[in-house]
Amino acid sequence: MLAENQNLLTTGQAAKLCSVTPDTILKWIKKGRLNGVRTAGGHYRIERRALDPLIVSPRPAESASRQLPECYPKSLRCWEYLSDRGSVRDDCQQCVVYRVRAARCFVMAGLEPEVGHARQFCQSTCEDCVYYRRVKGLATNVLLISSDDELIHQLTGEDDDSVTLCIARNAYEASAIIQDFRPAFAAIDMERVTAGDTELLDSLSADPRVQGLRIILLVPPEMTSRKRLWAKDDRVDGVLDKPLGIRQIAAVVGEFPVDSLMLEDNNP
Repeated sequence: MLAENQNLLTTGQAAKLCSVTPDTILKWIKKGRLNGVRTAGGHYRIERRALDPLIVSPRPAESASRQLPECYPKSLRCWEYLSDRGSVRDDCQQCVVYRVRAARCFVMAGLEPEVGHARQFCQSTCEDCVYYRRVKGLATNVLLISSDDELIHQLTGEDDDSVTLCIARNAYEASAIIQDFRPAFAAIDMERVTAGDTELLDSLSADPRVQGLRIILLVPPEMTSRKRLWAKDDRVDGVLDKPLGIRQIAAVVGEFPVDSLMLEDNNP
């Protein structure tokens, strides 16, 4: 019987092993990155061995994580971390960093375009790059889009060294802030956007200044009925219930580590 097979795990068990949420496991299954079988009740089960490439290695101590060696063997390369929902971007495939499978793009940042460095994500300096900041153990930039004063007060009143938060009260402010702030994540308060409006999600997902931007939706209690639908949206990487604190946002950010290989095309 399927339920008696101890090599088959629930999505919750698989999520715990991979240090992600059950929703992430479901997304991997639906996108073909992970094989799953359905039970008679319609639930997914995953073979334990299928998780081996996705299991996150235990994190080193905090002091060590901020001093990762330049060629840390299990780190995501730039084209993996900044992938288009798991697919290597076309521009990245033409870049010399990808073609030689370089461990660190910023080591090759001095190369001229003539030798094949595409510079797709080199908007300014390496220090402004979301990938560089993550590899170096620097705080991850998160843009909060909300006009909820209570939420803003709550989040800005808490400290978390892993996250740098910047506030935009509307889509116009968000676009202006992105020019210099360059967030790796955008946390959108769905209570403060027009009901059914997807223009903000579309514009953020397509903004060339923040390619690879990951989006978190913050959902008030009265909108929880739509939470499952949003969780299935390809543009959305996480859904959190309001009220919440900065550590909950930091936890979602932490689901996208640079110390595990997530793509199939990761040969050195």
